[in-house]
Amino acid sequence: MNWNDVIIAAVAAAIIGGVLQALYKKGKIRRTPAIIIFLVLIFGGNFLYEGVIKPRLAGDEQTQEIDQALSALPIYNTIKAQEPALYSQIRSNILRLKKEGKSQQEAIDTVKPMVSELLSTRMNTAPDANVIAAMQVSLEEMQALQARNDGSCFKFLYPHINGGVNTAQVLPPELFKKDLDTMNALLLASGSGQTAQPTVVSGEKAKALMVPVRQALQEKYGDQLQMFNDLGAPAVDRAKVCEISITLYTGILALPPQDSAAVLRLMLGKQG
Repeated sequence: MNWNDVIIAAVAAAIIGGVLQALYKKGKIRRTPAIIIFLVLIFGGNFLYEGVIKPRLAGDEQTQEIDQALSALPIYNTIKAQEPALYSQIRSNILRLKKEGKSQQEAIDTVKPMVSELLSTRMNTAPDANVIAAMQVSLEEMQALQARNDGSCFKFLYPHINGGVNTAQVLPPELFKKDLDTMNALLLASGSGQTAQPTVVSGEKAKALMVPVRQALQEKYGDQLQMFNDLGAPAVDRAKVCEISITLYTGILALPPQDSAAVLRLMLGKQG
């Protein structure tokens, strides 16, 4: 019991004791029943407060903290407006994990894939400029994480293999904010009332555009590309995998904008 609880208990005891003492002095109640009532009210009230009221108040406070944290991020406000069912699911998952005592990273690992799936779906309809901007920021993040030389780049790219990474902690603040703003811009540009439309490129043409990029990777890395067949294998050089991934996306972004966007949709887009 903390000091606030002690103060509350003391005030409650003083009030109850005062009322019972007044009734005793007026002859409304005998001493023994008064003592029994006092003890019942004090212990019963404490049980009610600790077992019911206090947990409910703590839950309400935790809910408010989560709502405030989400509302402070524009991307979640956009998701709330555009995809209310998804937002409700995200919020419920965070609340459940916090109540279970899960860590912040575990909450992020659960929620982030839900946002990533939405973004992948929207890439199919987002304007070319937004798709390219999103990939450019992701490339900057890969490069920043690779420079840390601590395995965070691999975790960022393949969270399903070795757990995710809390980008809010490991990325420079300005880059983290840039990522959130760019993702939010993509959602806004691909939502209801969308004006700019994506360039329509067939799947076959997008695959053809990818051929020279793949050839350049083959010439530079050769058999090392085989690591992508089983990224979870113990012998995989995770730093090299990140290096190859950075080279791949750099090559794609070097294509003309319409071609680059088409290839990125082929690789990262997901049908809703």
